[in-house]
Amino acid sequence: MFEQFIRKIIAINGVTGCIIVNSQDGSVIVQEGVINPMLEDITAFFGSGFDVVASSLGVKGLKFSYLEKETQKFIILVKEGGYVGCELAPTEKFDTVIKYILEIEKPEEGKKEEEKVTVSLVDELSQESRFLKSKVRQINLLIDEFSEGEDKTQWIEIVKTKFSETEIGKKIIDSFRYDNDMLIFNKPLVPGVKEEDISSVSKIVTDSLCRKAVEKFGAIEAKKKVHIVIGKLGITK
Repeated sequence: MFEQFIRKIIAINGVTGCIIVNSQDGSVIVQEGVINPMLEDITAFFGSGFDVVASSLGVKGLKFSYLEKETQKFIILVKEGGYVGCELAPTEKFDTVIKYILEIEKPEEGKKEEEKVTVSLVDELSQESRFLKSKVRQINLLIDEFSEGEDKTQWIEIVKTKFSETEIGKKIIDSFRYDNDMLIFNKPLVPGVKEEDISSVSKIVTDSLCRKAVEKFGAIEAKKKVHIVIGKLGITK
């Protein structure tokens, strides 16, 4: 059910990425398109917020919400068993996309039979692949912070170089791609890669990024930037 639905959503003009997370634990069920690292957290947070509002106010039937952050636009939908998060192109209008989404949902409203959700490739991710996803997010945040919104080429090159220096790094890097100066988790890890391998290689990458930041900004400013990233990751010091 979710796989068919998300394919229809991503086909809408102006939708650049779409993700569906489990309403119980926030885990990813399925995703399509270019996924912003924030989209998973935003979808889980605002989706669960729907439930809180509906419960506290006694409101039923809430279907969607949307939010805008500078040039980023997101639509959050509530469906049985999952929350749907969509990112739109900056120039796309909310009402246009929502209109098409509601059209897609119409045929489903009459269905009363419970459908079994097909488990997608994303849902079958191993613990190691999920761990790598968290490391990819960390690296992306460091690149964003160190580049200060400017050209990210030098930072991306550091990542590419360090992952390619070892055989295990090459295996790990095969699980993601580079898109718009961002690392995108693309497919599960090859068998045999362990969490300690991911941790070891990603530490080399992040340490190299931090050393470059110290060269560019100085130790004190670089440390401030690292702490900003730590805050975004929600890691307690």
